[in-house]
Amino acid sequence: MVDKPCIIAPDSSHWSLWLDAMRSSRPDVRRRAERLHQRLMEQGRLPLLSWHHLEELLGGEDDACAADRVASLQAMPFMAWLRLPPAKEGLGSIVDIFAAEVMAACEGHSDLAAVRDRARSLLLMTGNGRQAIGEHGWVWQAVRPVIHSRQDHVTAVASLGSMQTFDKTQTVGQLSKMHIADPATLRTKLSGIHQQAFKQALRGTGGDEVKARAMADDFIERTIAMGPTPGSTVRDLLLSTLINQGLDEAEIRDERVIGDLMRLGYFRSLLRVAAEVTGRSFADLKHVSMDLIPSFAIEEAIQAHRQPRYKLPGSDLHDRHLAVLAAYCDVLYVDRRTSEDLLRVRRKEPLIDALMGEVRKAADFEALLEKQ
Repeated sequence: MVDKPCIIAPDSSHWSLWLDAMRSSRPDVRRRAERLHQRLMEQGRLPLLSWHHLEELLGGEDDACAADRVASLQAMPFMAWLRLPPAKEGLGSIVDIFAAEVMAACEGHSDLAAVRDRARSLLLMTGNGRQAIGEHGWVWQAVRPVIHSRQDHVTAVASLGSMQTFDKTQTVGQLSKMHIADPATLRTKLSGIHQQAFKQALRGTGGDEVKARAMADDFIERTIAMGPTPGSTVRDLLLSTLINQGLDEAEIRDERVIGDLMRLGYFRSLLRVAAEVTGRSFADLKHVSMDLIPSFAIEEAIQAHRQPRYKLPGSDLHDRHLAVLAAYCDVLYVDRRTSEDLLRVRRKEPLIDALMGEVRKAADFEALLEKQ
C-alpha cells in the first residue's frame, strides 16, 4: 500500500452491495467481494464508513442481513471512519463533523479550508472494523429498533423541512405591525397549512396517506405549540421564538430580514448541539460565524442549487449529510441525483468547489477500484 492512502467514501448502496456480496450463495460473486479489500489496499484506497452509512445499512427489515453486514464490517482488516475525541467508540455523523468544525473555528482557524483541515485531523480515524464499530454484534441488534423508530422522523424532516408558511423576506418591523389572527381565521390558516403539509408528506412516504397524515398532524401540533400566548403581539412571538433559538434581543432589530434571522437562529440551534457534544458552554461557541463552517456551507449550497425533486424520501436527508464528506475524503461516491446536485454547486460556488475532493458515480462495488 502507498504511504498516504487515498480516502474513498463509498455510497451506502456500494457498502450494501459489497457487504451482501461477501455472503452471496454464488462463489464467484463471493470471491469478487472478498478480494475487493485487498485490491483496494494494493491501490492505496481506504474505504471510509460513517454513522449515516451504517444507519442505512441496518435500517432494513431483515435481521439476518443486518447481522451479516455487521459481521463483515467487523472482519474488515483496515478502514477509515470519523470519530470526535474524547469518544472511544461509535461512528461519527454530521453532528460530529459540525462540532469538530466549530472547535477548529474556536481555535482561531479563520477560513473554510483551514477549518476543514483542522476538523479532518480531529475526526479521521483508521484501524480495523472492530475498532470502528465495536466488538459486539448484539449492540447493533439492540440499536436497530431505534433506527427503525427514527425513519419516519427522518422522512418528515426531508419532506417538510423546506415548507414555507409565511413570507421570510419581510423585516421585523414590517411583521411587528401585523396583528395576531382571531381564532376563526387561525383555524382556517392552520387547515390550509395542514393540507400543504399532507401533500408534501405524501412525496416522502411514497403515497402512504396514513403516514403522511400523521406527519402533517404532528407538524400542526408543533406549529400550534410555537404559537402566541393569549394577549401577546407579533413582536412578542418573534422575540420569544428567536431568543429561544439563541439570538440576543439586540440582534432582532426592525430592519433585519426575518429569513436572515431564522437562518441565524437555525445555526445557533446547531451550536447548542455542538456545545453538548464538545462539553463546552453555548456562550463559548455563540460567537462562531456560520461563514466559517464547511458542513453548513455545503448543505446550504446543496439546498440552494439542487435539482427539484418530486419525491422527498428520508434517504434524501442522508444523501445531503453524506455529500458533506466530499470535503473530508479524496473521492466521494454518490448516486446520480447527488452527483448532479454537487456538479451544480461546483459551478456556482467556487469557494465550496475548492473545499471538495473528487466526486464520482459507480454502478457496482468493484467500480470503487481505480481503473488500471
